[in-house]
Amino acid sequence: MRTYITLAIFILIAIGSFWFLQDLTKEPITEKKPDSQFPDYFMENFSVTNMNAQGQPEYILKAKKMLHFSDDDRAELEQPFINFLQTNTNITLQSSRAVFLEKENIIHLHDKVIIHRAASKNQSELSIYTDYLKIDTQSHIAETNLAAKLKTPEVELNTIGLVLDNKQGTVKLKSQVRGIYEATN
Repeated sequence: MRTYITLAIFILIAIGSFWFLQDLTKEPITEKKPDSQFPDYFMENFSVTNMNAQGQPEYILKAKKMLHFSDDDRAELEQPFINFLQTNTNITLQSSRAVFLEKENIIHLHDKVIIHRAASKNQSELSIYTDYLKIDTQSHIAETNLAAKLKTPEVELNTIGLVLDNKQGTVKLKSQVRGIYEATN
């Protein structure tokens, strides 16, 4: 009788071990996610106009190439050019590359960033040069913590970091500001 009980225990252990090993060799069932390393679509030599809440054009974005990634709704742009459409002044931005985060309404401009404000009745021409700029397209605030150069016909300023508030028409220079002022006759 003891032999039968011992034999039954060994058979149960063998069956349990076989079942356990079979379960380990199965591949786990995982949900397939889109590969974030590959774009879901792209565009070349395109132009997009963004409208404000009143249905008026707010800015025009042009670029040589755009790759869109669906996992985080990110767009990578080559040679972007942005023209902010305003009644009182014309401001353009350009860079070598950019990343647009649509959910956050943020554009990160990288490498050879140029901001240009054309001269108007009330303001002189202004150009700003830096290697990085973060733009909030909703609040119209652009900022950088890197070195930047501001140029007008009369002034040339170098700074580390700046905040440009396009709605208020102000530029805040953060630190290490140095400049040259040339008086006009």
